[in-house]
Amino acid sequence: MTFWRRSGPFSQNGTAYIGIDIGERNVRVATLRSSERPSSEHAWTSRHQFALPTDRDQEMTPQWLQGVLAAIKQRLPRCIEGETNVAAIALPIAWTHYQTVVGNDIPQIRQRCSEMFGQSVFQSAAHLCHWPVVGVHHGHPCGDDQYVIAATAERTACQVTDIAGASGYHVQSILPHGVALAHAAESLTGIDAQAVLWLSHASVLIAVRHQTGVGLTRTLPSLPERILESDQPDRPLDAHALRPYLSDIATEFKATARYAARADMGGISGKPILIAGPLAEIQGVDEIIATLTETPVAIWSYRGAQRPTPLAKHLDRDIEFVRRLDSSYAGALSLAWAAARCSNRGYGR
Repeated sequence: MTFWRRSGPFSQNGTAYIGIDIGERNVRVATLRSSERPSSEHAWTSRHQFALPTDRDQEMTPQWLQGVLAAIKQRLPRCIEGETNVAAIALPIAWTHYQTVVGNDIPQIRQRCSEMFGQSVFQSAAHLCHWPVVGVHHGHPCGDDQYVIAATAERTACQVTDIAGASGYHVQSILPHGVALAHAAESLTGIDAQAVLWLSHASVLIAVRHQTGVGLTRTLPSLPERILESDQPDRPLDAHALRPYLSDIATEFKATARYAARADMGGISGKPILIAGPLAEIQGVDEIIATLTETPVAIWSYRGAQRPTPLAKHLDRDIEFVRRLDSSYAGALSLAWAAARCSNRGYGR
């Protein structure tokens, strides 16, 4: 079993802020801690990853779901007794239903989502998070305005929360990836991006940022099976193989950006796109997306001075390599950042 370890300048009994990013095939965990040094920001002190028992063509059955939950229970790092560990969690993007709706329709949408999840492998009512497409800098939203809803299975969310609680975590919130990534982007990377684009083998998501937070968020088509089949241990995916797929993603981005600009009553943003996730780490993917979207692209990279030791020791030798590896932990670090800043009521309802 893995345990969280204290390090260097941090208080023996301090608070750790943990992001638990549950993906479709892997769980990534990141820890931020406050330094005792004056004027110091939170530092990234540890990271951990483990695989889930999920194949590429996995059939989603109740037995499979129980196996996934059992793996999380067995392999989630346990907290050190005496420390306070505040956590925020995200369930897999593929387990989350994103939709843009009119505010007045949210009660009916909640019921429909509960019916949908109740008839699925999750056999559960829906847990719903929602936020306005347009920021409050344009005024307080009303029932006629558009909202993004992110629905997950309430039962599964509670099961994951119970598992984390039994391992010593104080779970502050369960957040959609889109919310966590958009809110934390500038603070963790130093880049004022117009949107965060999450790219993984099993799920793709775009979260548009506006003046007061997260706006339009939607899932995009995932990698086609023919490309996934070409991904082999001795011949991993490269940017050339991904280019036709990235062309489709670029088209989706342009449509999303136009829609968001109209909703926010402004023009198309000239700010960069921030790309994150395992596919963003592949050399050349950023350049292809920049060319196809005609928009500057930056790879999600942690701007803080302190990193986990296995990464920090490579900084002098290959900074670019290390910073690309940050990208897969964008979700976990964003959740840790949220845990450090959200109130006891959490981020939404």
